[in-house]
Amino acid sequence: MNWFVYSLAGVLLFTTELLYISLAVQFRIIDRPNERSSHTRPTVRGGGIVFWVAALAAFFVDGLPHPCFFAGLTLIASISFLDDLFSLPGRYRFLVQLVSVGLLWLDLPDPLLYVGWVPAGLLVGCGVVNACNFMDGINGMTAFYGLVNVLTLLWLNGVMDFTDPALLGFSAAGLLVFAFFNARRKAVCFAGDVGSVSLAFILLFLLVQLVMKSGNPIYLLFLAVYGADSGLTIVHRLLNRENIFRPHKLHLFQLLVHRLHWPHLRVAGLYALVQAVINALILWLEPQGRTIQILAGVAIPAGLIVIYEWSRSRLIKQKPQREAVAVG
Repeated sequence: MNWFVYSLAGVLLFTTELLYISLAVQFRIIDRPNERSSHTRPTVRGGGIVFWVAALAAFFVDGLPHPCFFAGLTLIASISFLDDLFSLPGRYRFLVQLVSVGLLWLDLPDPLLYVGWVPAGLLVGCGVVNACNFMDGINGMTAFYGLVNVLTLLWLNGVMDFTDPALLGFSAAGLLVFAFFNARRKAVCFAGDVGSVSLAFILLFLLVQLVMKSGNPIYLLFLAVYGADSGLTIVHRLLNRENIFRPHKLHLFQLLVHRLHWPHLRVAGLYALVQAVINALILWLEPQGRTIQILAGVAIPAGLIVIYEWSRSRLIKQKPQREAVAVG
């Protein structure tokens, strides 16, 4: 795969995004601020559909590999887009997510060898998808975080050859296109559920392939920052006997925006930077031996938990005095 093909894909995806934004405005596919929002003005929703288009292009360029994965991606993207339009009941979305993750599982090499892990794999897969969806709340977050991981995986694929290169290259192009429209003080569009869920599903597929190729689960820490924020926020809400399905502004990134009044892009950049440092550490540890990797696999999540709890305890006591600046 050469740079000309990637550049051509970038032009295609940029044109697709422009067309979608025009249609979304015409058909009023608009995200309007509510009690959970970190933005203050109506903005086009669903711009992350470009990630599914990128996967579609890669699917044809690579000669139609992994049909079950792509079917699962299309299914989960479709239900997420419908949820962007109509706000579907959670049970329908969760059922489709289970089916989609099951289809992803069928595209793994010798899936029957891992049949005993299917129930746990389905739940973990759905958990990853929803965790990434929870974190799509401010401008630049999905774009920056996604680029950090896709570019890391792109580099690793050159070393290990664990997946088809077009999916990685086109996903990177899609993220750059989306960043152009989203990673700004006043976003032109948001990813929507269709974007954050589709990207999460693609990352999940790539990470599972990488772990199976290398036999090393430490690569799952490429999602450590999202996992820490999403997981610990849910734990705190459960301990406080809150309904975790109700809108809120209690994620750490939301507290940084609404309590410290940090600009969206600063917070998104911080999250991406922390994950980039973790990714670089994991790459450095890869040849160091399993004992050191196991220690790192414990130390990294523990460090994130300490940072989260310390930061949250300080921020939760601070009353918001005004709306955050630099909102979409």
